[in-house]
Amino acid sequence: MRRKLRAEKGVTLVEMLACAVILVLLGLMLNTGIQVAARSYHAITAKAETQLLLSTITDALADDLRYAREIVTEEAEADSEAGGKKLISYNSDSYGLAACPGISGEGQILVGGKKLLPAGAYGNGAYEAETLDIFYDGACFSIYVRVKEKNGSISAETKVSVRCLNGKT
Repeated sequence: MRRKLRAEKGVTLVEMLACAVILVLLGLMLNTGIQVAARSYHAITAKAETQLLLSTITDALADDLRYAREIVTEEAEADSEAGGKKLISYNSDSYGLAACPGISGEGQILVGGKKLLPAGAYGNGAYEAETLDIFYDGACFSIYVRVKEKNGSISAETKVSVRCLNGKT
């Protein structure tokens, strides 16, 4: 009889349960690791894309404002922090007479009623311009732009100065 019991090959129930528990724990750890990696990837990608959008917006605005003519600013006193008066409108070769920069309801920047950048630059709606302030001190524009992820917490902002080559107020 003892010989027969020793000759049986196979796995006991306890060994099988231990193996199942180990496999479940490994699966949970793998799942958690993948979720952490996916969140990190999303955060890094969103930060890079907001920075890229911010850079593209400031470059496009700077290129247009550099050659602005007949600049109209508000009559209020100069803003001490920005160092100039708030821009109302200007004449632009690209956007026409009395071009007025602003933000549309979709979070895209408009100049003279035309989109500054195509929808693809905003990640097809994933990112939006939150703030756009432009001040003019008689020689230079100060541009403040803030962009953010539409349904997230990631944002970026910058302040750029651009010398106006044709400026006459």
